[in-house]
Amino acid sequence: MLKRSLAAIAAVFALGLATANVQAQQLKSPDEVKKALQIVTHVTNDFERQITRKTFARIPHENQEFGEAAEALEKSIAGEPEAFKQKVGVALKDAKAAGQAIADKSASNDEAALRAGHDEMAKKVAVLMALFPEPMRPDPKFMMTRPAAAPAAK
Repeated sequence: MLKRSLAAIAAVFALGLATANVQAQQLKSPDEVKKALQIVTHVTNDFERQITRKTFARIPHENQEFGEAAEALEKSIAGEPEAFKQKVGVALKDAKAAGQAIADKSASNDEAALRAGHDEMAKKVAVLMALFPEPMRPDPKFMMTRPAAAPAAK
C-alpha cells in the first residue's frame, strides 16, 4: 500500500512538473519573456564584472538594474497562469534577495564575500531560468552588445 501511495505521489509530482513545463513552452509573450530573461542574465553578469574590476561602488546600481529586469520579467508573464506566475515570483524574490545581499556588502570592499554572494545569486538565477523552456534561456554568460556608434558627421 505504501509503495502504491508513493508511486501515486511521484506520478502526481511528475505530472505537475510536466504541466508547468508545457505551460512555460506555450507562453503568451515569448519574445518579451526571452528579452526579459536576457536582461536578467546580463545584469547578473554585470555584478560579476563589477566585482572583478573592483568597482564595488557600482554594485548597488547593478542591484537597482536587477530589480528593473525582474519587473520586466514579471510584466512579460502577467497573462500567464497563476501557478506559473507564483513559481516565477518565488524564484525572482530569492534572486532579488541575493542581489540585495551583495549590494549591502558592497561597501565592505571584501572581494571574497562579494564573490561568494554572487555565486549564490547565480544559483538563484539558474533556478529562475530553469522554469522556462530551454530555447528561451540565454547563455549563462550572455552580455548584451551595444549598438555601433554612428559615424561622426563631417
